[in-house]
Amino acid sequence: MSTTSPDSPSLAPAKTARRVPQIIALSAMVAATALVILIGHPHPHAPDWTPVLEAPPQIQVHLGAAVIALLLGAVQMLSPKGTLPHRIIGWVWVVLMMVLAGVSVFIKTLSPGHFSLIHLLTAWVLLAVPLAVMAVRRGNVAAHSYFMTGLFYTGLITAGAFTFMPGRVLYKVFLGH
Repeated sequence: MSTTSPDSPSLAPAKTARRVPQIIALSAMVAATALVILIGHPHPHAPDWTPVLEAPPQIQVHLGAAVIALLLGAVQMLSPKGTLPHRIIGWVWVVLMMVLAGVSVFIKTLSPGHFSLIHLLTAWVLLAVPLAVMAVRRGNVAAHSYFMTGLFYTGLITAGAFTFMPGRVLYKVFLGH
């Protein structure tokens, strides 16, 4: 009987593949931070929630779902997999992600009246979430993990980093006008 140790070279590509979404998210956060500093001339201050309260309902729903999904996603990443709490939180997270993406179809503030490049992420989330659910229901835990990790890091962390760009609601809340 042959066993593979966690340090075995045969597992190195899989370990690297799991890090790709994290690397993308970190790169996006660095890029977003650099752009905010270069373009926005930010002035950090105590949060002023007026921009959220004055935002259209679809932005409020989108932001609320995103914040809750971000918190639950972090819990999922740190908790044991396959347990009943993991499955329950996972189903709540799936619903939140579908609401978040579904509502984002109606948010067209970056390109008024038209879809923008960020809507490609909307399409990806609306496709990847059901694929992740189908994968785990068919017993393909690796594909499920790949999709869900990608959704968390790319769909929430990376996209979230760009919500702090000048002119966007969260920029106004935390960094200025």
